[in-house]
Amino acid sequence: MTINTTTRKTSSFVGNGNTHTYPFAFKVFTDADVVVKKLEAATSIETTLTLGASNDYIVTLSADQNSNAGGSITLKSGGNNQNLASGFSIVITSAVTPLQGTDLTNQGGFYPEVINDALDKSVILHQQQQTELDRSIRFSLTNAIGSLEITENA
Repeated sequence: MTINTTTRKTSSFVGNGNTHTYPFAFKVFTDADVVVKKLEAATSIETTLTLGASNDYIVTLSADQNSNAGGSITLKSGGNNQNLASGFSIVITSAVTPLQGTDLTNQGGFYPEVINDALDKSVILHQQQQTELDRSIRFSLTNAIGSLEITENA
């Protein structure tokens, strides 16, 4: 598969008290790669939900991530489906572990899908980092700041 979108997160899903399942459309390798953040509008407190049927959410992945990337999450509470209440919103993103698990050996079989998945993971990791960079404080390229410590007034 080619990674033909730079989006590694959904738009914000706003709770209405009637919905517990939400879709996402980016490639992941396992359900543990999916992260759900919940925001309480009244307090602006953001929490990371916990994966698991007896925790906060479960993930249902599309069977073939190469031709139909993504899937959905279902919010849970005590093992039961839990609708997202009014006053809350969620965003679904990814946190693919930055490890290189592909080992190509001499004299082994050649499986293009293995190489394709390794290249996809590389792009996904880059996209995750870019998402963080895009949301970070930056200084202009011509700024003469030489360390990470900010000593000047904003």
